Amino acid sequence: MEYLIPATIGIASGFALKYVINWLAIDNFRINQNNFLLEFLCIILFIWSSYNLSTFDAVMFSIIVITLLGISVVDLYTMQIPLLFILGGSCVVLISILKQSIDVPSAVFGIFVGGIIPLLIMGLMWLITKRQGMGYGDIQLGFVLGAWLGPMRMALTLFFASLLSLIAWIIVSIIHGFDKDRAMPLGPFLSVAGIGIYVGSFYYPELFHLLII
Repeated sequence: MEYLIPATIGIASGFALKYVINWLAIDNFRINQNNFLLEFLCIILFIWSSYNLSTFDAVMFSIIVITLLGISVVDLYTMQIPLLFILGGSCVVLISILKQSIDVPSAVFGIFVGGIIPLLIMGLMWLITKRQGMGYGDIQLGFVLGAWLGPMRMALTLFFASLLSLIAWIIVSIIHGFDKDRAMPLGPFLSVAGIGIYVGSFYYPELFHLLII
């Protein structure tokens, strides 16, 4: 019975997210209304947050999850990250900072790790190779994730996102043939890694403390 409310909210949130994605219709991409994967993921993550986090943090986590799931789906199929989701995530982070759920120094250093450093690397790569390794949407997502996760968790998110994208690229290349110019969307991997690192840091805080030291 205690899981009924978050499960119900998860179902409604997943349905609403599909509606927003279909309303945006970026590159005419739409999700089949009979695809219930988003509702399923929202149910699991909402129940987890309601059981393990304070009410405020659970609400903020749930909104961030909705944002990241939306970014993942749209970026996977269109190679674009909707500004609407970036603004939504930014509002959540700002509210969390104002409510002192997120420390200002942690948010600032997280933004540096998640947004500024990748932006500098992207600029350097363009100067050397004349190719853009990341999209501006990925940089914007890095700002949001960095402020939410803080510097250490953001650094781990970047590492695992890069590792996951490399594994995915290899698998796709094996199936469809190798193409050195094949582009992979980074948003889904950043989102999955970010959520995973956040949940992992809840269960293994000592590990993250050691990494900081």
